[in-house]
Amino acid sequence: MTHTPVFVFALVTASTALYAQQLVFADAKATAGYRLVAPLNSQEAWLVDSNGKTVHRWTSSYPLSSVAYLLPNGNLLRTAALADRSIRTGGAGGRIEELAWDGTVVWSFELSDSNYVLHHDVRRLPNGNYLMLLWERKSRLQTIDAGGIPERISRAGYLNERIIEVRPTYPEGGDIVWHWNLWDHLVQNVDPHKENYGDIATNWDRIDINFTADPANDDPFHLNSLDYSPEFDQILVSNRNFSEIWVIDHSTTTEEASSSYGGRSAKGGRLLYRWGNPQAWAGGQPSDQKLSGQHNAHWIPPGLPGAGNILLFNNITPGFDSSSSVLELTLPADPTGFYDLTEKFQPAAPTWSYLSPEPRAFYSSFISGAQRLPNGNTLICSGAQANIFEVTPDGEIVWLYFAGEAGGRPVNVFRSYWYPLDFEGLRNTLLYVE
Repeated sequence: MTHTPVFVFALVTASTALYAQQLVFADAKATAGYRLVAPLNSQEAWLVDSNGKTVHRWTSSYPLSSVAYLLPNGNLLRTAALADRSIRTGGAGGRIEELAWDGTVVWSFELSDSNYVLHHDVRRLPNGNYLMLLWERKSRLQTIDAGGIPERISRAGYLNERIIEVRPTYPEGGDIVWHWNLWDHLVQNVDPHKENYGDIATNWDRIDINFTADPANDDPFHLNSLDYSPEFDQILVSNRNFSEIWVIDHSTTTEEASSSYGGRSAKGGRLLYRWGNPQAWAGGQPSDQKLSGQHNAHWIPPGLPGAGNILLFNNITPGFDSSSSVLELTLPADPTGFYDLTEKFQPAAPTWSYLSPEPRAFYSSFISGAQRLPNGNTLICSGAQANIFEVTPDGEIVWLYFAGEAGGRPVNVFRSYWYPLDFEGLRNTLLYVE
């Protein structure tokens, strides 16, 4: 029997006082382990077991701005929202912090001023450094100088995207040791007198500055997730407003990352691959669009079913009004991480997908994520409704947890992560049950 999450959620909302922060459904097929729950704008995060019982809580002095997850040492890494951040677009935080088991701040890093703010995601690298997403304010004049169409640029200009690598210094701060700047890789076809002028379609590995330009929006790109492949030394990002995923070479120096040469790919900071919406590079029609507003694009880690494929939460499934889906994608890459550039429309279809039998019953228009589990099941976070549920490969729901409500409305959960019973970071901790 297949269960749909919103059908169960209808039961939840009928009596929120009874069902707030509670396991709603569990089946013997559910994966044993713990799930991390961290509501947006909350100072709390908690770990629940397979029975929905809370076994640990963390409390921060700062509200969560987006994502939280456990490090191998059991500490909680989280993005935090500074009250005085000047850039307040959704996902903006300005602070990264690592909390010990007792909530003590082990490390923190802040970057927030009138021109910059950390946002959305952070990833720890194997060398102990951190990748972070950074918004940079570009003025209206700077945007026009870069080839932006004046009548389509907001009065505030644009929020440019950077990816920075930070080497932490404990107990706070760090040094930026590498960065990638989207502004270095723009293309436009409206002003032939500018250096970045070119044909959009033949420059598919650059970013069209005018693709989503709207005078009412100063955030035309909106990267909302970040992942790293240690095997290929590549970065994967999700561009919500372009409805695309991008692959970027991390093996470059910062100088090479600003150019079109260098790194393992010999392409510098140009895009190695992009997928989801060929309209973004003048390479397709509306019917070719596969993604819309997606979140949490990441490589499935080694040792798991589908390892090396990309898993993501597709917030709006093209062709289905008000419906979300989870997609697993096999990109046309060879074993060394080089992409077949003649196959920019590939994959034509996902390797695996989850779409509710009642499409409109599963829909989160923003945030949300998914995670592949060792037994082949997939943990899904439908963030707008605070529903966290597990599905089998054939789409059967075997576990469902409602993360709570505030003021009579569900809280929002950016993502949720599963951890095994023998997770190394929990081996020497004392778990309690509420």
